[in-house]
Amino acid sequence: MKKLALSIVTILFVIVASAQEQAPLTKQEKKALRQEQKRQSEIILARNTSEALRTGRFVLKADQLRGRGGYVMHVNPTTNFVAVEGEEAYVQVASASGIGFNGIGGVTLRGKITSFEVEQGKKHGSYNIVMNTMGTSGPLTIVMNINKTGEMASASVHTNYGSRVDMNGVLVPWTGTGSKIYKGRETY
Repeated sequence: MKKLALSIVTILFVIVASAQEQAPLTKQEKKALRQEQKRQSEIILARNTSEALRTGRFVLKADQLRGRGGYVMHVNPTTNFVAVEGEEAYVQVASASGIGFNGIGGVTLRGKITSFEVEQGKKHGSYNIVMNTMGTSGPLTIVMNINKTGEMASASVHTNYGSRVDMNGVLVPWTGTGSKIYKGRETY
């Protein structure tokens, strides 16, 4: 997968370099080239997102959190995420204060996935995911909406006790250390 993406990017750079050597491009040619590069990039992102969802190994890195009161907080995506790794799901929220149950200023929940449903929209290709987990903190219901490329993703995490947290961010494939997240100590 990475080799394919790397080869496509390399080909695009060669095309751009050879085009610059031949003659200066007109405005329309530059615009067409930019649109082609954007289209190729979106194809790669869509393929990566589809593969990550198919294998069940992905991370929604949240840069915004919203609580029950509707207040929006901008947060660090490295420590605020919903991750799915095979049969397990992790939900972590943390603040920069460092004061919290997980050692990094928040809460880390881990649970075994009991149900996982993915639907892809026919019109725009966006994904809707509903998953239920069971962990030591109790059951969680996680509802995710992801656009085709994974560049816009949201998750709503519900507990049976009425608590809810909404997250907005990007979806990236889980590649172990390549996803650049920091898991705190599991709280419950």
